[in-house]
Amino acid sequence: MVGESAAAVNAVSRRPQRAEGAIDIGPALECSWVTTLSGRPYPVQFRSQGAIDAWTRALGKSEVWQRWQDPSTLCWQIRQEVLRQLERVESLAPVAGEMAQVVADDQRRLAVEISTNLKYHLNRGMVIEATAALETLLTNSDVDLSLPMSMVVPPYQAQYLRFGEVAMRYLKVPASQAPDRCFDGVFCFLTPHAATCASGTTSWTLELVFASKRQDRYSGYVSLLGETDRGSTTVGEWLSGVLLAVNRQSEGEFHQPMHAAVSYVVRVFLYMALAQARVVKHTEYDDALQRAAGLGNRKRAKLLQRSASLYNSILVGPESLPSTAAAGGTGHGVAAHWRRGHFRMQPHGAGNQQRKLVFIAPVLVHAEYLQGEVPAPRSYRAGAVALTGA
Repeated sequence: MVGESAAAVNAVSRRPQRAEGAIDIGPALECSWVTTLSGRPYPVQFRSQGAIDAWTRALGKSEVWQRWQDPSTLCWQIRQEVLRQLERVESLAPVAGEMAQVVADDQRRLAVEISTNLKYHLNRGMVIEATAALETLLTNSDVDLSLPMSMVVPPYQAQYLRFGEVAMRYLKVPASQAPDRCFDGVFCFLTPHAATCASGTTSWTLELVFASKRQDRYSGYVSLLGETDRGSTTVGEWLSGVLLAVNRQSEGEFHQPMHAAVSYVVRVFLYMALAQARVVKHTEYDDALQRAAGLGNRKRAKLLQRSASLYNSILVGPESLPSTAAAGGTGHGVAAHWRRGHFRMQPHGAGNQQRKLVFIAPVLVHAEYLQGEVPAPRSYRAGAVALTGA
């Protein structure tokens, strides 16, 4: 599912009336429109606007709120219920014709924004950020598409992978006419199936919602959803299935950039699964809340207002490029280039009967001559011809 902010949204009233028997969600809707990110990760800006508190006041005592907190509730399910709430709301100014379609599109977009942020916060989501060094390594590496999808395990049930400058230059928003439009990050939800939890099987749904922006303004989303399990489905098969389910047309305009974006996310989680992965936790927001707890009302309110831009996060990746990646290679006639890195399964143990995931870092050959942007990575399959990727 792909969505962009409706250009004509100001032509209709954003201040809805409550339909008879409906929950009053008007104040929550007022806080949920994200326009300027203020330099913050998307879910942090949503929270800092007071949207989470407003939705808690509106629905906190309801059965639906309890159901949304269930670990087996999909973001997609929350989205459908939010959309039903929006459709029951009566607008102050009835609309028809083309404007009615604008309103309907706007409702769908807002339902995505609200549901992703509520799912993130109700599941105690975490912001994940990669160092510039790791982004450089991963954007110049490939992933073995024959790896089992079961190895791609996000560390939390809900997280927001925020992209840095290196990743934003590499990841392209599909079919965008604006050269300055880029992805801010991606919500990643790994949700167990309710029907299989009791039986002990491991079936999951992986939902990815990419949030885009132009400069510092939110500008839309791309939503993907796919089933995964502990079976034999490969990364390549999962990627192809998810992208075809969303858009079977315009493969060059949609599939290629989204293949690159999703495979980059896969690489981040594969890196985090490595024993040698560097992961540093930051708790600035929790620390501020603890300090505020011991203050008087006035000082606590001021501190909480100042801490709105703070957030908890984990920073992954090395602080700087390893020496093996910074330079290498021989031959005076060889142009500067990246010798590609890759993730793969490597035999080990007695008789090489076991397999473990390893990351072969890229090497920058003749770094002193390198000019311009780093080349985009290709998809990779061990023992086979390379597939088209980024």
